[in-house]
Amino acid sequence: MVEARYHPRLRVLAHADVIGAEVVLWRPLEDLSLGGCKLGGPGWEGAGALVSVVLGFPAITANLPLPAVVVRSGPRGMALRFQGISEDQRHTLRKHIQDSQDAIAAG
Repeated sequence: MVEARYHPRLRVLAHADVIGAEVVLWRPLEDLSLGGCKLGGPGWEGAGALVSVVLGFPAITANLPLPAVVVRSGPRGMALRFQGISEDQRHTLRKHIQDSQDAIAAG
């Protein structure tokens, strides 16, 4: 099935540190796109909460801080939409995703 999303969800080896009302470190990503990400495990921030997220890409030893808003939060995960990111941040995110996928494929 082809996904008809503006920003397709990708499986990427990455984690997130999220700073909001609480600070949660090293939460694994279930998926990532240029528009946002979904974190595994139970959500801890409510929908609408503004958070700062630092995406970590261990395959390329890179980190990227981004502003986000919580769009869904429940017992099975928390979804974030990146909010107000610059074209430079979007370009860097795209590059980190591609470089991570390339590094993992290369073994």
